Amino acid sequence: MSCLICAGSAENIEIGGDFEERHCPSCGHYRISKALVLTLMEQGQIFDVNRMRTWLAEKRGLVDIPAIEIHEALLVP
Repeated sequence: MSCLICAGSAENIEIGGDFEERHCPSCGHYRISKALVLTLMEQGQIFDVNRMRTWLAEKRGLVDIPAIEIHEALLVP
C-alpha cells in the first residue's frame, strides 16, 4: 500500500468508518478522512510533504494518531 502523503511504501491499517489509516516509515502513523482522499484524487492535488510531516509531528504531541481532515490538509500551492 502507498502512503497518502508521500506516496512511499506504507502499511494500510484497516479501521473502517470515515478514515483511512497508514503507517509510513517516513511520515509516521496517521489517519486521513476518506472525503479528503477523494477530493485529492478528483482534483489531482498532492500534499506539501514537508509541511504535512511537520504538522503530523506537532499533532503527535497531543494525540497518538493524528487525523487529517479536509480543512487541515497542507497542499502544494
